[in-house]
Amino acid sequence: MTFIDPAAIAESRSALIAAPPSLSETAYNEILDLMLSGHLPAGTVLQERRLAEMMSISRTPVREALSRLEVESLVTRRNGRMLFVADVSVENYISLLDMRRILEMETAARATGRFDPAIAETIAQAIAELVDLPSITPAQHWSVDDLVHSSIAEAAGNPMVATTIRDLRRRTHIFNTARIPHRLVVGAGEHLTLIEAVMGGDPERSRRLMADHIDNVRDAIIGFILGHRTS
Repeated sequence: MTFIDPAAIAESRSALIAAPPSLSETAYNEILDLMLSGHLPAGTVLQERRLAEMMSISRTPVREALSRLEVESLVTRRNGRMLFVADVSVENYISLLDMRRILEMETAARATGRFDPAIAETIAQAIAELVDLPSITPAQHWSVDDLVHSSIAEAAGNPMVATTIRDLRRRTHIFNTARIPHRLVVGAGEHLTLIEAVMGGDPERSRRLMADHIDNVRDAIIGFILGHRTS
């Protein structure tokens, strides 16, 4: 069973392609870069006012950025009030990606032969439009990346697994093309091959391609974190 409407996908993607990054998106990325570089290490208290002053913006977009980071488990709240930087470690992301690998290999296999051709066509068009853009925002990249992985997960027919995968992906999608740009074209090719596989009749091929794709993402993330911490 498929739960995604191709028409809604196209409309949402067009809006994202046209939208410039917001102040909250800018604040999110600046705070995240400080966390990943180690300038805001695990345990650091995050204060809206000080962050807003540092970035020369109002507190509202900073508050929105911190809320998003909290949803993604990148910051934690203690005593119901104060926000602290969570542990953004290589080990943590390896564990998250290992769980994604286990679940998404299985959903790719189960989705094989059950995938809606209309959604496959929408995905192929979305990927082509993305790689043709002169510059790509994290929101635009996430929109297409989520379209690929969520469509496969939902085609597998288990809504609970699809929801779990989406949650895990939210916690790793900080490593988008703004941070690992060399993955854009390569990742697009892997996505197209994955969609071709789930449209076919070989579940094991789909399983293997999904495993390879997530392994490649993992290696890029590890390389980015290690490089960022030593630069």
